[in-house]
Amino acid sequence: MVYSRTEHTPLLNDPAPAVGSSRSSDNTVRNACAAVVCALGLLAVVSFQGSALPMGSISLGQDAAPAAVPAGGGLASAEADRRTASAASALASQTSKNAKDAKEMADAVYTEANAEAEKLQKLAVQARKDYEIARSDNSVDGELATSGIQALEDDALAQDAKLTSVTATFAAVRTTYQNSTDKAVVLNKELADAKGATGKAQEKFDASSATADASKGTADELSKAAEILNAKSQADKAVGEEDIAAAATRADAVAAAADKARAAEIVAAKLKKAAADTEDALNAAKLFQKTAQESIDAENARNKVVASQSNQAEQDMIQQSHVTALAKTAAADAKATSEAGFYDSSSSTSQMEDAANKAEERAAVAATVAKTRDAEAKAAEVAFQASFDADAIAKAQLSLTEAQVKVEEKKIAAAKNLVADKAVVPAAGPAAVPATDPIV
Repeated sequence: MVYSRTEHTPLLNDPAPAVGSSRSSDNTVRNACAAVVCALGLLAVVSFQGSALPMGSISLGQDAAPAAVPAGGGLASAEADRRTASAASALASQTSKNAKDAKEMADAVYTEANAEAEKLQKLAVQARKDYEIARSDNSVDGELATSGIQALEDDALAQDAKLTSVTATFAAVRTTYQNSTDKAVVLNKELADAKGATGKAQEKFDASSATADASKGTADELSKAAEILNAKSQADKAVGEEDIAAAATRADAVAAAADKARAAEIVAAKLKKAAADTEDALNAAKLFQKTAQESIDAENARNKVVASQSNQAEQDMIQQSHVTALAKTAAADAKATSEAGFYDSSSSTSQMEDAANKAEERAAVAATVAKTRDAEAKAAEVAFQASFDADAIAKAQLSLTEAQVKVEEKKIAAAKNLVADKAVVPAAGPAAVPATDPIV
């Protein structure tokens, strides 16, 4: 609570009064009080001396022992008292002026100190309010930041789980594609082997077929020759006429030709069968080659599909990896930013609390200073009133001493007049009283 002596004083824009100004005010008040005490003491001395002066009147009609003019000792004493009273009055007047200046200075210092105290009190209240608001905002911001970070971290975990699934899908598709590629290599080798086997089977078939055809031609020629020989032998005129040995020889020759033709036909038939076997082998090789070709064609077509799937799966994995990295980076960045912001906010709040405490301490010190300045101002006012009264007393005392001087001057003038009258008036006659002003 700011100490206020009379009324609310507006805040000052100037800084608090300097220490030198405060000490100057203290010294001024002390000097004024000391001067008032000295002036009062001097007035007491002057008053005592003035009261000790002989204030009785001179008996104008009484003969003086020495018929001479008074030496003026009373006037000198009165003038000395007047000089003392004048000095005391001047001192009291200056002291009163100094006390007035000190009072005005003390009032100004108090006003400034009170205004500074009120300003610091308001600043302390505002600093405390700012700190409370900042602390509340810091708590709310911390909760919001925590919930926001949790959402980002949950999203990062979800994206990471999705990346795991996409990676597994890519691995499966890539394995299938690799297996297809490896199988295509095997099938291509099988197709090449099948083509080689077909070529060899074709060569064997061509060779056996040519041999069988040649043997068949030979067998046909021998059969035809045997038939011609048989017909010729039977048509020979000697048949039936020749002896048994010749007939047997003829029959043996026909039989031998027939046997040779038959043997050639058997050989031709065997070669034909061998040619047929090689043809079957050729057809089998061609069928195997066809199957191998169809297999490699199907695998190549499948390989293109799985290659496309592998490419897409890898692109999906790369994209998901990118998205996951962004999510993790965003979560980590948000967490780091939030933690840094929280630490900064906590530090700022702590600084604001410290500033509020210091502002309250300064306000308390300023209030104490204002209370002290108020006491000093009141003391200066009391000193001024005392010096004012002392000045009035000194002026009254000066008037009194000046009147005393006039009294002494009147006494001297009256004494001189009395001496002059005695010199003129005869001794036997009654003494005439000179017409002088009454003694005041």
